[in-house]
Amino acid sequence: MVCNQTCLKYKAKLENGVGGVHYALGHKRCQVCSLFINWDGLWCPCCGNRLRTKPRNKKYKQKLRETKGLATYE
Repeated sequence: MVCNQTCLKYKAKLENGVGGVHYALGHKRCQVCSLFINWDGLWCPCCGNRLRTKPRNKKYKQKLRETKGLATYE
């Protein structure tokens, strides 16, 4: 489970005007490679680690709910 730099081909880029919400754009995060990637699978193509599809931070969870138009629970 070591990054072999294959994932750099799939590195996700933010578009202008988007407020840093990678998950709303369908990007996934690999904890081993430490970057967001555009990938359809659940496993990193580089290291084989499970990709994160949702934010862990409360602030970014709320931001994702707002961009997707989901109800907020407080």
